Amino acid sequence: MAKLEGIIYKTFDHYVVLRGFAPIKDLAEISHKPDSYQRPAITSHKDDIIRFLGDNNNEYRYFPEITLACRVNNYEELIRSIGGANDVDWEDAKVVPGLKVLCQKLPITSYRARHAHLVKHNNNDLVRVDGNHRLESFDNEDDEIWLEYNIKEIGKLIVPFTVIFSNADVADKFEAGIFHNINFKQEPLRLEASLRIIIDVDAFEDKEKLGNEYPLAIQLIKHIENADFRSIPWLRNHNSIERDYYRTSCLRIIQLLQKQENVILKKKEEAEKLYKNSNSEYKEKENSTKSTDEEIVSLQNSLRQQEIEYPDFRFRSEYRETKDKLKNAKNRYTIIVRERDELKHSLHYYNYVATKCTNYLQKIKDVNSIENVIYKLQSVYNEFDELQRGNIAFLCAMVYYALLDETQLNAFIKWAQMNGINQIVSPDDLSVDSSSNLIDMFEQIYQSKKNEVFVSMQFGDSQSELIYEKIIRAIEFFNQKHSDIRLNLHPIRIDRTIEQNTYSIQDKILDAIQSCSLIIADLSSHNINVYHEIGYAMGIAKSNRMIPNMILLYKEDTDHNKDKTDVDKFVGFNLRNLSQLRFKDYDQLVEGLVKRLEKHYGV
Repeated sequence: MAKLEGIIYKTFDHYVVLRGFAPIKDLAEISHKPDSYQRPAITSHKDDIIRFLGDNNNEYRYFPEITLACRVNNYEELIRSIGGANDVDWEDAKVVPGLKVLCQKLPITSYRARHAHLVKHNNNDLVRVDGNHRLESFDNEDDEIWLEYNIKEIGKLIVPFTVIFSNADVADKFEAGIFHNINFKQEPLRLEASLRIIIDVDAFEDKEKLGNEYPLAIQLIKHIENADFRSIPWLRNHNSIERDYYRTSCLRIIQLLQKQENVILKKKEEAEKLYKNSNSEYKEKENSTKSTDEEIVSLQNSLRQQEIEYPDFRFRSEYRETKDKLKNAKNRYTIIVRERDELKHSLHYYNYVATKCTNYLQKIKDVNSIENVIYKLQSVYNEFDELQRGNIAFLCAMVYYALLDETQLNAFIKWAQMNGINQIVSPDDLSVDSSSNLIDMFEQIYQSKKNEVFVSMQFGDSQSELIYEKIIRAIEFFNQKHSDIRLNLHPIRIDRTIEQNTYSIQDKILDAIQSCSLIIADLSSHNINVYHEIGYAMGIAKSNRMIPNMILLYKEDTDHNKDKTDVDKFVGFNLRNLSQLRFKDYDQLVEGLVKRLEKHYGV
């Protein structure tokens, strides 16, 4: 039970309102959230509210007014009872259970508000119109945040409230209208203006009370406002609060970098764990290599000794057994060396990832490191037209990748251009999560596009088979050359990967084209199926407003163009505008294809 005390009056000729002050926990215990128009409370927001209220040293600790609704079944009778006057007396209050209006009037001559109190017993009695996030923090004493704070002590804090009496018959509609007017009729204070107040007035000596990101963000803002970043529109200092976004951009950058900190820390720990495990395996393989090598030398010496001692050594069973053992030992040696070398590449990669993550975790705490990568990004922005320089989220994501990994930065920029992300230039200063959402979207695509390469070709033709062998060689050379970033491209040739199941070959082909990162199509055979597969890939790309991820190959002296037909006519005029790798010899094919792969994957 709670007793709310305040003053009661009829406002705007039709709202009966009780206003006063009460302990915040009392308000929570006699009210509930309406599902019809209130959004669910965000846990992190609720926790932030408790931390704010629990900070006894915060001289700016204050709570805005909480608005509740008291639903009245005989609402029309209440309004009739009040009549033309706006003051509510003890007779009028009889219509509302728990409401008592006292005789005393406020000593003001212009209106006749009276003291009143409203007694309610449980959370079904009142409805939360505005302030649900603030009250919902007190609904569950078992929330983890209350392990850090005393709910009884914080719950005693006195906060302002308003109770609006509403007609129970149309309560949802009426209260939703009030909710809308409170939350959406006002012009929100731009974050840019808020940051200017924080920095210029210097109201908060302890900036961490604003949030962990603020001390570093304010440092970055002070660096940026005294520098010249005219090529980056969101960092330009116009000395105009209506046109400036650089303060907001700096805060969003730091918020993103700190938000990604846990992600990068997990990657670092995982890489270090994998390095440790692989290093143990590598040492075992190294020992096995040495012991197998010694075994081979011993068997070779044994064979030579037998050849010297026995003239008929070729016919002796001991000699044949020794020779078989030598063959098996050499085979084992080849396998062990390959496994050892693969582990060596893995160690190099895990060390690369751990080092990259460590550097990131250090750089995001240093404002100079952050400013340096922003300076470097100016060259990227200089390559964009003014209307192709993206929004604040795009800037934040590029700063993140510039601090983390240049290869991923280049891949992100290319992806953003291919998908028109950099052409979204409208202000997005209200969104906190847009940059992390952009990164999540790219990461999913970046990871999925890393591995599979679909090879579209004619099967069973000697020239096509030779071209396929050179494609494999180019992919192997690319993987070996760039083993440090572990792309590990894997060619998909449908006639060798089709499974014995209910899938038709055509279904398998279409699935492979949809899921792969790249298509290498050989036009040299003028095969109709190859053209169908290219067309399907182009259709998918068009429907997603993307550039087709394809490398088209053509052998200039192909066996299938005996009539010496013009090349453009032979390969198809509709493909003339797509990039083609035309080659005369197979070395040229391998070299050119490796370069195309490097360009496509941004390495």
